[in-house]
Amino acid sequence: MSGFSLIVPSSTSSRLSWPRKLLFGLGEFGPSVAGGTVIPFYFLFFLTDVAGIRPGLAGTLLLASRVWDAVNDPLVGTISDRTRSRWGRRRPFMLAGALPMAVFYALLWWVPPLGEAATRAVYYFAVYFLYDLAITLVSGPYYALTPELTLDTDERTSLISYRMAVSIGAGLLAAVALPFVFDAAPSTEAGFLWAGIGIGALSAVPFLLIVAAFRERPGFQAQSADGKPVSITKVLRNRAFWLALCVMAAAWMAIAVVEAVFAYYLVYWAGMPEGDTPLVLATILGSAALFLPVVNALARRFEKKQAFILCALTWAAVHAALWWIPSHTLAPIYLIAFFAGLGVAAAHVLPTALAVDVLESIELDGGGRQEGAFGGVSSFIQKLATSLALLAIGWGLELSGYQAGAAQQSASALTTMRVLTSWVPLGLLVVAIVAARAFPITRDVHRRMSAELERRRAAAPGE
Repeated sequence: MSGFSLIVPSSTSSRLSWPRKLLFGLGEFGPSVAGGTVIPFYFLFFLTDVAGIRPGLAGTLLLASRVWDAVNDPLVGTISDRTRSRWGRRRPFMLAGALPMAVFYALLWWVPPLGEAATRAVYYFAVYFLYDLAITLVSGPYYALTPELTLDTDERTSLISYRMAVSIGAGLLAAVALPFVFDAAPSTEAGFLWAGIGIGALSAVPFLLIVAAFRERPGFQAQSADGKPVSITKVLRNRAFWLALCVMAAAWMAIAVVEAVFAYYLVYWAGMPEGDTPLVLATILGSAALFLPVVNALARRFEKKQAFILCALTWAAVHAALWWIPSHTLAPIYLIAFFAGLGVAAAHVLPTALAVDVLESIELDGGGRQEGAFGGVSSFIQKLATSLALLAIGWGLELSGYQAGAAQQSASALTTMRVLTSWVPLGLLVVAIVAARAFPITRDVHRRMSAELERRRAAAPGE
């Protein structure tokens, strides 16, 4: 039954069977669940309330780690673009980084017996540094494979939807399972470590399967950069790239802000028991999983940017509603969390679906196949944007007078939590909507670009 083969052929076919999409989507577990859900939602809280690091120092630590991203994300992307091997351009990096990623992720959730909080902060910086390098080795090439597996714009949206379905579904599973892990562990500290070990191991396995099952397009390896330092500049000169990146960064900054501060809002403003906060995350992710087919249908029915704007407007209304919830009121929380799922689903799929279509624009401009450089620059700026958000949250909480573990927070601290949960994400979504409206690549434009590139490839010597 050839339709169920998991090996991706080297032909130019743009259609992928659902088993291929699902297997490829499994690679999203590590970047999205381990790095994109659990770290943003729990790591700042873990550093301040479990590891005993001041909020301002914890936020600074997360920002400082992104300085390394300024080097490793674009560097790994560009090197993978220029790699020549019998394994292709991407898979050698994924194979090299998978196991170290799992080990360093587990070590992130260990509280070392180092005594001084400043010394522990140095430990977390060093481990985060190594973890980030390892996950860049696997996630950068993994993301670069997405636009290579299919050249059809709607099929790319479908492939990304499978990735995000795995991301959201696994995130939902993690949200449901974590309370049981914490209950079974002898302490909160041990619970975080157990979770880190389990999630780290589950993050590595899919990449090993993808390396074994998928093949890259030999023609794209031949077209990649010839060694001249043009990869990054071709990406940076493209206007559509910056607009797509603005949509992506603003949407993910909104998610990062809420993920980092929502636990504080739920515990200290809404009066929710700390152990119940994962259930709210589970509600958001469960709703997002239900809304994924809706988002995919909207993207096929309309332009991708129009679908994003519609979903973002609904999402913005959800954040506005959070401002008006009275103190120690839990009843509306789960309803609001459910409707937030539409925006979260759209943020997972549509900004990336917009961005990957820019690759043909870059190639048309003479930049060749620069998926790695494109992904590296995109990843760095996205991580920098979310880290700036976390820095602002950390210092905002500290300057507002937040006291970790205190039964009652000051009025200024509570107001800061509410603003960070409502108006700040809403403002970021307005930025994303404006950028989406200006994005120039429609379905028709992309088809014309793809047709011109096919004509050029057919006319090229040796093709």
